[in-house]
Amino acid sequence: MAGSEPRTAGRSAGGSSSSSSRNELWRLLTEYFTPRRDCGVTLPSGPCGRIHVKDKRVQIIVERREYLHSSVCSDKDCETTAEKVFYKHPEKRRAFLEDGIFRGQPNPALVAKIQKAFTDLVDEFASTVKPGKAENTEDLPVLYELCSQRSCDELIYLLEFGKIGALDRFTKEEYEKVMHSYSGSQAIGHHMSFFMHYIVHFFIGTKLLLYNNVEKAPKLKWMYDHAYGGQTFLPYQRKNLRLWMKDLDVTTEMCKAAFRCIYLYVYWRRKFEPDYNIETDDSLKLGNEEGIWLRCFQPG
Repeated sequence: MAGSEPRTAGRSAGGSSSSSSRNELWRLLTEYFTPRRDCGVTLPSGPCGRIHVKDKRVQIIVERREYLHSSVCSDKDCETTAEKVFYKHPEKRRAFLEDGIFRGQPNPALVAKIQKAFTDLVDEFASTVKPGKAENTEDLPVLYELCSQRSCDELIYLLEFGKIGALDRFTKEEYEKVMHSYSGSQAIGHHMSFFMHYIVHFFIGTKLLLYNNVEKAPKLKWMYDHAYGGQTFLPYQRKNLRLWMKDLDVTTEMCKAAFRCIYLYVYWRRKFEPDYNIETDDSLKLGNEEGIWLRCFQPG
């Protein structure tokens, strides 16, 4: 597919704040999935960002690596506050998704920044939803592939099409029914968490391909094609998967629908859970504290 700056996911409108939030997220994710080719060396540093040679161990490391000589801090009063990785060739990075590897290397600091950038973006949109305001979406027929609980399918329909008024009419009893809907399959577990997991990873993976102008996209995970005891994709958009990463307009619309589903899900949960914390919602996690993997793609 021809590479160009991708269209915005989510609402078509948005100020400079939301635009910068999106760009920061994709920039950080690209940095994570294009790691440096050399592993670098971790050494003490401070506000200066340079190497603090305060003991014999660090002194020996620096002396044996000529490329570190120009990075030594000469200020004796500069306080050591952290550790920093120094590279011989910092500009040399691996190609994006090189060798079909969809999981990044352990990097807790960068992973934390990425997860925060994602939840901040979702929170920004979820926090500005106006109760009862219907978005400009049509009532479209959906050929459901049902979950074992009809209530989940109804909710997914409302999330996919942005039916905010109908979401607002959900009762506490209906909410509890959805949030206590589990599959008998251990692989699926909680229906809505299972569904949101696949939607989140589809959105992140697809937007990352668009952001990096990837011409030859990897294959989507086969789970997206059908509902396997629990929804794995937006029912109406599923028919468009055959055009994924082949038609820019269709792919962009799928991303917009997926992101709308994500932030409306957060909006909906907050209505019934005053203590809901977006940062601890496991269904919005991109990986663990050590690393992130793009689970929407099929290995090999």
